[in-house]
Amino acid sequence: MRRAGLIKPLLRISSENHRVWRKNYATQKDSGLAECSLDPKEYVDLKRQLRQLNLPHKDGHTCLQLECRLCDRNRQPVTNAQKGTDHGLLAYVNKRTGAFICPNCDVKTSLGSALLSYQLPKPVGYKQPLQRQPLYESRFPHLADVTPEACAALGIKGLKEDQLNAIGAQWEPQQQLLHFKLRNAAQVVVGEKVLYLCDQREEVYQSSSSSGLLIHGATNKTKAVLVSNLLDFIVLATQNIETHCVVCLPYELKTLPQECLPALERFKELIFWLHYDASHSWDAARAFALKLDERRCLLIRPTETEPAPHLALRRRLNLRHILAKATPVQHKAITTFGAMRNDILSELQNIEKVNGVMWKRFPVLNKLLKGHRRGELTILTGPTGCGKTTFMSEYSLDLAMQGINTLWGSFEIRNTRLAATLLRQYVGYPLDDRLQEFNHWAAEFERLPLYFMTFHGQQPLKPVLEAIEHASYVHDVMHVIIDNLQFMMGISTYRGDKFWEQDSIIAAFRSFATKYNVHVTLVMHPRKERQEDELTTSSVFGTAKATQEADNVLIIQDKRLTSVRGKKYLQIAKNRYSGDLGIMPLEFDKDALSYSSQIQNAKRKREKTPTEN
Repeated sequence: MRRAGLIKPLLRISSENHRVWRKNYATQKDSGLAECSLDPKEYVDLKRQLRQLNLPHKDGHTCLQLECRLCDRNRQPVTNAQKGTDHGLLAYVNKRTGAFICPNCDVKTSLGSALLSYQLPKPVGYKQPLQRQPLYESRFPHLADVTPEACAALGIKGLKEDQLNAIGAQWEPQQQLLHFKLRNAAQVVVGEKVLYLCDQREEVYQSSSSSGLLIHGATNKTKAVLVSNLLDFIVLATQNIETHCVVCLPYELKTLPQECLPALERFKELIFWLHYDASHSWDAARAFALKLDERRCLLIRPTETEPAPHLALRRRLNLRHILAKATPVQHKAITTFGAMRNDILSELQNIEKVNGVMWKRFPVLNKLLKGHRRGELTILTGPTGCGKTTFMSEYSLDLAMQGINTLWGSFEIRNTRLAATLLRQYVGYPLDDRLQEFNHWAAEFERLPLYFMTFHGQQPLKPVLEAIEHASYVHDVMHVIIDNLQFMMGISTYRGDKFWEQDSIIAAFRSFATKYNVHVTLVMHPRKERQEDELTTSSVFGTAKATQEADNVLIIQDKRLTSVRGKKYLQIAKNRYSGDLGIMPLEFDKDALSYSSQIQNAKRKREKTPTEN
């Protein structure tokens, strides 16, 4: 299905287009249609045809704002918070995904389905597919005003219960938690975020189709400070900062759902003042700024003199002075050392987080690669049948278990088999003869931030890149795995020279990794070598461009078939970040499908325990 054909036919009102829509789209789910992206030309065509349809619209930072005829026709009641505003009549079309979102109707669907639902004449027996979702019901029925006990437990000096009540906080005495309501752009409650005072743990509860923000400040303010946790929100919201609203992100630095973007459309300036509590969140501000329009985003990099808000208050630093030091996220083509000075200082003071996410299953990789970082390109190669996919699945599983949103593109192995391998590596033993445990482990595994592309076999580059870009925008994917690159060759527009075709594909992934700050791992076959010869960076199939563009080159060397004492090991042949090279022995545990020495040592200890007792 061509993307250009998705918009133009759907927007013209005619019986012919209605038949086309019924044939091509009526049987598909709206969620699938919402995943179509709008390129610049399609976006211009969309706005022109909206004018032809006399649909009022406004171009925003991330969304196109439309008058919602669904609200007008269905006569949904307007809440007190919406009176005097146009929130009840506005719907939003995401410029990147084409998703149609109406906060008042609580509808999320594709643009084509939304427009057709109230523009085209309906056939006999046609039912309205866009129904308002039921109102969110809180999981905490015993909420009350904040007490002095809650203020004392927070540990914020000078904080009064009246201040917490004023910013919308509520107290749940049985579970000892502070409760805040999350609202969408129409001020409709769609979820809740709570802070457990016993261990400062935060939890978010929202419906699967909606996502809201916690915003404090007057509706006429056009500037906002974005924080990642409730403690920072409480500190800034109770300081009565006159110039800025305070916004708390729902899922900290893990992901920013596109349903949240309409609520931020009214702000002309957004300042990221985030608390980086994990290494994988270090680049979250840059990733979120790409989603929110970099031109209006500023950043406060954490240093000793400019820490997170709750730490700054504890050290008696001037919050307004720190806020005034925010610098633009987007830089010009030419810069100076002075402009980069604070960024360099921040990295030096947070070197462990800058290094990236450490592997728990592969400590040797931590010593050599120093960690897994966003924005890099990694190439993994090795002879046929050496276990490249098995190793990469465990490699990615380790990172996903630490919160790295991961997208798998497996063109060689079907997703069901790949997911079964990942599940077995997660559990540590086969479930064939323990089927009664499957539901338990499947429920645990399903919580991991893993996504899979549905492509299989040979695929052209364009739809694969479109799917990856969509995943990086909607799901905030941080790590993309392509297994393997050779399946994307031979069916593109590059006819004749296969080396030129491969170089173009690698250049596209290199550009994507840099532009979207996503780590891309490419699994590649080597060129045919003699079995007794070790593979090198020159053994990677194609020209030298692959290894030149890559930040890391990993080679699985398998000498078990050519030598009596031959070993299998992973060689770090290139490491652009730290320059450290070396090898990591690979011992395979067939039951766990694991190459991790940590997992195997833990298994041996479990097996010895009954004997020793």
